[in-house]
Amino acid sequence: TTLARATGAMTLSLGRVLYRGLLRCGRRIDAQIQRHGTVDVFPETECERLREILPGYKAALALGSRHAVDALIRDAFRDAPSTSDVDTSNDVTKTAARLDDAVAAHALLRRRAALLEGMAADTRSCLTTEGVRVAVRSALVPEMSSPAESSFVFSYTVSITNLLNDEPVQVVSRHWRIQDEEGRVEEVRGTGVVGFQPILEKGAQFEYTSQAPLRRLKGSMGGSFAVVGQTTGRVMDVPVGAFALGPPRRAVADDAETAETSGDGASDAKKDEKKTTGKGRGRRVDRSARFTKIET
Repeated sequence: TTLARATGAMTLSLGRVLYRGLLRCGRRIDAQIQRHGTVDVFPETECERLREILPGYKAALALGSRHAVDALIRDAFRDAPSTSDVDTSNDVTKTAARLDDAVAAHALLRRRAALLEGMAADTRSCLTTEGVRVAVRSALVPEMSSPAESSFVFSYTVSITNLLNDEPVQVVSRHWRIQDEEGRVEEVRGTGVVGFQPILEKGAQFEYTSQAPLRRLKGSMGGSFAVVGQTTGRVMDVPVGAFALGPPRRAVADDAETAETSGDGASDAKKDEKKTTGKGRGRRVDRSARFTKIET
């Protein structure tokens, strides 16, 4: 009995620490649900695990509350037994089982919160660096995607504008960093863009569209272009602001209506700037490059 009490006291102390950590993770997840505009933030593999350790999580999310995950954690783990209640080895076993659930929930929620915080929430981005503006917009191409085959094709249109440099600048290479919702990262480097190394006079703009095939419905993409001044030879690293690859964004309140029956899938993501997706069906995305002159 003495050993059971000592073990129980240590277990309960650890449980309190975990509970506070769970609350912090819950608040982070709630914030990301609002930021990403959807309650559907867990891949299917995580949904399955959550159904085991937090059975009511889908119903809690379906309520559409801004503090749904926080409330769920409080309901699931707040009422821990006191030390005096842990008198037998059976009591210790039950408490330890709850502690195991708390550890699993903390690991899952902490990882998911970190991944969501690192992913772009907006399908558009625009940055101006060294007098060069890079604007990007992305969209899912439903006609070229097949959920049954875990294949999702996204188009992204990039506009590069020489806003402020008096000398012409040339885009000589690209670098993309692509992350999927499972945290897998792929780096893509190449010469020029879609077969061009455009030279932009002041006020000129080059626009092109490419595609990124993913095996998952959600991801995030960003990177940079190497740009060289044609008079000075100055090499500039022009970043591309991170942008989301995902389905059309819906309001959290609308998304919550289907939370009990929906879930993100989970799989690898393999993507690159390819001129075709390999499926050859559905509408084709306009990938033609265009030069335009912005009047100043």
